Amino acid sequence: MVLGESVYLPSGELLLSTGNKIKEQYRRRLIEMGYRSLLIEVEGTEDVRPTTTVSESAQYEMKNAIETSSRGLGEEIRQFRAQSADQIKELIKKNRQHLNKYIMTSGMSKALERFIEEIMSQSAIVLNLSAMRQTEPGLFTHALNVTITSLCIGKKYKLSYEEMKQLGIGALNYDVGLIALPKGLLEKSIIEFNDSETKLYRQHTLFGYYILSQNHLIPPTSAAASLQHHEHQNGSGFPRGIKGDNRPPLKDFSRKNMIHRFAEIVAVADVYDACLYGRLQMGLKEMNVQNAIKHLIAAAGEKLNSDIVRTLVSIVPIFPVGARIRIVNAPSAQLVGHYGVVARDNPNNLEAPQIIIYETKNHQKIKPILIDLSKHSGFTLELVV
Repeated sequence: MVLGESVYLPSGELLLSTGNKIKEQYRRRLIEMGYRSLLIEVEGTEDVRPTTTVSESAQYEMKNAIETSSRGLGEEIRQFRAQSADQIKELIKKNRQHLNKYIMTSGMSKALERFIEEIMSQSAIVLNLSAMRQTEPGLFTHALNVTITSLCIGKKYKLSYEEMKQLGIGALNYDVGLIALPKGLLEKSIIEFNDSETKLYRQHTLFGYYILSQNHLIPPTSAAASLQHHEHQNGSGFPRGIKGDNRPPLKDFSRKNMIHRFAEIVAVADVYDACLYGRLQMGLKEMNVQNAIKHLIAAAGEKLNSDIVRTLVSIVPIFPVGARIRIVNAPSAQLVGHYGVVARDNPNNLEAPQIIIYETKNHQKIKPILIDLSKHSGFTLELVV
């Protein structure tokens, strides 16, 4: 395989340049480093490039800002981890001036504004997290995916710029309370927790809220995302067991004592990201897009806001641009088993993209064939990993 697009480290440094042959040891090392996919050069597909919802430069800007912030915050809060829940709350309050230096820094604010401007300027939103140029998300960097997903959902609901900013701040900081938990707890699955560990883990929403609510740069609506992102529509969530009504997350002052709409959006984005990349604490293993969507739909109504789940599903391409596919069924039996690549999304029907076929079922190269599935019925595709 020949690399069709350069690979960069999270810092922005070049790791492998276009044209490099991907040897097996390179592939294994990239997987170990957390890289999910590579763009491979195939004759006839030179113009196919995965579409990014947010520009790579904005992604790097945000990643660097988050990583700088999380390092400083981790140092400040390291002393808390051996304490009891009540002591942690008191220490957060006592050390709020130090903690505030690392919450929603100017770098994070600037990058968030770029995210919002780029997303709001798009006429049609298609969410393709597989095009994100990042390695395995850590405790804080996974917030980048959750933020982009949340903002895309907000865009679909036509939220105002100010609403998008409050939503984005909440999404960036929704899991900040996890830093106060013992490291060993974060390395275990929730299904392995004993009763005391479960009780402590559930405190992270409160810890996050305490950290955010005492910072004048964080709107109360944003802090609500940290406090309530584990609440469920049927009232079975935590920390307060409040309910939702599965309605669109639009401004409605008649809704009282219910899950905040921004927390509902962030909750859906969080579960989707956890499905795609795996999240040990949530007991979720890595899934493909199809299974992630099935998981969301199964949780809709009882746990997740069903209207928000439907909205997210409507902007997620089952077959993202740049993905390798195999034809399972076709109007012409001769095409069955052929391999190709997704060339372009169809925003009106994400299940019917344009594809380029370039290889037979026996892996013989053929002259590339462009097929627009929105104009031809009878095709069934499968992703090839």
